[in-house]
Amino acid sequence: MNADGHRKKASEIEGSLGELLPDSEGRHVVAVVELTFGILLHWIAFGMEKKFGKHVDTHVGLPRELRRLGQRKIAEVFETMDTFRAGRWYGSKSNGDVVERCIASIESIKRWVQE
Repeated sequence: MNADGHRKKASEIEGSLGELLPDSEGRHVVAVVELTFGILLHWIAFGMEKKFGKHVDTHVGLPRELRRLGQRKIAEVFETMDTFRAGRWYGSKSNGDVVERCIASIESIKRWVQE
């Protein structure tokens, strides 16, 4: 997938996420986290190609490559979402403020892409 494809896919998934929000009862937290993970992956792939000419479209090794490029904060945002993902998908972690943190993560990555 090229950079524009990643941008389009991120936007498409964001539209799907918007259909689940707001989620005041916490019924969709697992789905919100999964969708957020995908959104972040696509926006980061778009941003890496735009900023560094690097095409990475898989989550494997993504944080390491971000750190290598001096993008520690972006790597940490992605790793946090990966932790949320494992905790909700495979475990029984409480939800707390996860949805708000998902939205904040998306906003953070989108700001980074625009810098």
